[in-house]
Order: sequence, then C-alpha cells, then structure tokens
Amino acid sequence: FFQAEDGIRDQPRSRGLGDVYKRQGSYNKKIGVPPFERFYLGGDGLSGFSLDGRELIALRGYTNNSLTPRNDNGYVGGSIFDKFTVELRYPISLNPMATVYVLGFVEAGNAWEKWKDFNPFDTYRSAGVGVRVFLPMFGILGLDWGYGFDNI
Repeated sequence: FFQAEDGIRDQPRSRGLGDVYKRQGSYNKKIGVPPFERFYLGGDGLSGFSLDGRELIALRGYTNNSLTPRNDNGYVGGSIFDKFTVELRYPISLNPMATVYVLGFVEAGNAWEKWKDFNPFDTYRSAGVGVRVFLPMFGILGLDWGYGFDNI
C-alpha cells in the first residue's frame, strides 16, 4: 500500500467480470505522478515500445493511445483509469492439438490525468468479435475486430 496525495490508501485491484480500476499516487506533491508510472489507454495494447515503463492498456475498437490524456506536448498518460470487459467464447473445435473458439465482446473504459476528474460512468464503449486458437507449443493466439461507439 502507499498513500496518495489525496490521503487515500490504495492498491490496484481487479473485481469480477473483468472490470478493472487502477490509479497511481505520487510520493511528492510538488513533483506529482512520474511519467513512467502512467497508463496509456486504447488500441491493441501491444503496439509501441518505450523504456520508461508505461503501461499500455488495450481497449479494442479504438486506435492506439487514442483515449490517453494529453496536453500541448502530446500524450502525458493517465494516473487513473477504469476498464470494463465482458467476453463470451464459444468452442468450435475442442481438439487438444488445436482448440478453436469464436468470441464476442463488449468493453468500456477511460483514463484521466487527475483524480478530481475521475468519473467511472464517463467511458468510451466498444463491441466486437474475434477468434482464439490454442496451440500447445505457442499458447493462445487471437485476432479481434472491434468497433468504438463513441467519438474521441
């Protein structure tokens, strides 16, 4: 646990059905949250390489980093985000050498730079379909297509 600048003791956590809420606190009010402890939301969650330790959070249906807070200098990252996901998988083939699933999903989420701007109901929504293939030597491989309902 650590104590954030607003005095709330907090730890990132996950609750049922894939809903996630995370936030970062600062250790020094004058400096604020360091740039390498920020969340970058939107897209596939895989793209982009950076040595500053940023956390890429996928939100299918939107382009990479499109939901990340920004200022005049570009993306600054969020110090708090929430994400809600429901994914339903249906098996097509249960062969142990190549198990295949089709799926449908709905997601919602957003990222904020400051705790005072946080509103858990101010989210960007998306839905889509995908396929998952489990191969024992590679693990699960997947391909998704998502549609973002809200304008950025």
